[in-house]
Amino acid sequence: MEIGVDIVDLDRIETLYRKYGMKFLQRFLTKDEIVLCLAKPQVVASIAGRFAAKEAIVKALGTGFSSRMHWKSFAILNDERGRPYVCSADNQSFLHQSIKISISHDRHSAVAMAILDGLPDHKKSRSPC
Repeated sequence: MEIGVDIVDLDRIETLYRKYGMKFLQRFLTKDEIVLCLAKPQVVASIAGRFAAKEAIVKALGTGFSSRMHWKSFAILNDERGRPYVCSADNQSFLHQSIKISISHDRHSAVAMAILDGLPDHKKSRSPC
């Protein structure tokens, strides 16, 4: 079992989003993630939460972002109940293990935790990518 955690300052994300707009989002979010974030009442918190979740996942994997693992290698989507889940965007083999994520935010920051247990995630069929 591996664990990763990350925290992101909302002001930092808001500044970058205001300055660069869609170019900022397209750098690290998939099209589906962008649609989800822009539909949320708290757009900046949603962006920051996905940013933190992606960082937490690569920390748990121990890979960091690299030529093999990049921001858009996977997406953080939501199931029908709003619970976040990880979806492979380019057939990454790491998704053959169970990855659970939790995202939260307050007025100042967003935080995410990722837990990888190395076992197949049988719930993936309920949350199609």
